[in-house]
This record gives sequence, structure tokens and C-alpha cells, in this order.
Amino acid sequence: MKFVVVISFLASGWVAAAPSLAGEAGEAVYRDKCAMCHDAGTDKAPRIDVREDWKARFSKGREALVRSAIKGVAGTAMGPKAGFTQLPDGDVASAVDYMLARAGFNPEDVALAHSVSEALERAGLHGVRAEASDGAVVLTGVTEDQAGVSAAVAAARAVPGVREVENLVEPAQLFK
Repeated sequence: MKFVVVISFLASGWVAAAPSLAGEAGEAVYRDKCAMCHDAGTDKAPRIDVREDWKARFSKGREALVRSAIKGVAGTAMGPKAGFTQLPDGDVASAVDYMLARAGFNPEDVALAHSVSEALERAGLHGVRAEASDGAVVLTGVTEDQAGVSAAVAAARAVPGVREVENLVEPAQLFK
């Protein structure tokens, strides 16, 4: 329940107290429940300090990572809550946040990339992925045509907090 309080603090703008609480809870859960696989990359688990291991997973957004950690990932060793089914969902989320931070993903960047990804999904642009760093968004992937490329850039620019967009999206017609 500590993590839920931290989220309330963040939503209220009480940021000064939140990072240490969230970080401590996430680190403790990680050490106790996740480290045995994520330290060494056991059975293809993304290693905690290796950004490249997390990059493709991160492109799906933080919420998708948290959902995968809670529900498990079919066809992998990642069972629901890594087998610790008594673990509260908030503790799982704080461990995911801790791992993302250790891999070099800034929580604000995670949130911004997730917001852009949601905007892309709402626009029907399922083949486009977003990464964010300090307000700069990089779009990658394929759309049906040039109009889809333009729509992806427009959708990203419309998200609050986006200050610039680098477009690496290609129209599928180029590949035909």
C-alpha cells in the first residue's frame, strides 16, 4: 500500500518525498523477488542494468510492463508476479519502476512515451512505437501510407510535454 500513497503524492505534486519512498520499496521488492532472474538474465529475463534488454519492452509503455509482471508472459519463465502471487500489485509496479530506472529509463520519459503511445493507438497507428527523452520523442515503425506518417507526427506533437518529434516512421508503400 505504500506505493499507492506515493502515487497520490506525485499526483498532488509532493514530489520531494515520493522518489525515496518509491525507490526504497521498489528496490526491496526487486532484491527479494526479482533479482534471482533479472541480475543474470536467467531464461532471457531482461538484465537490470542493461538498457538494450529493456528497449523493446519499454516501447510498449510502462503500463504494459507492469501488466506483464502482474499477469505473467506466456511462453516465458515470467509467471504471474514471478510466482509470488501474494505480492500486492503496487509492489510489483514499484519493482518495475525500479528496474526501469536502473536500466536508465527516466520515469517522466516512461510516462511521456506511454502517453504518446496511447495517442498513436487512438489514432489507429498500431505499427508506430514511441520513445521519449527529456521531452523529445522518437517515432519508429511503419504506417500504411504517407498520410499515416503525418498523422503519427501530429498525434505525438499533440501530447502535452512533447517539445520535439523525430520522425523515423516509414510508409509501407515504400516497401512494396
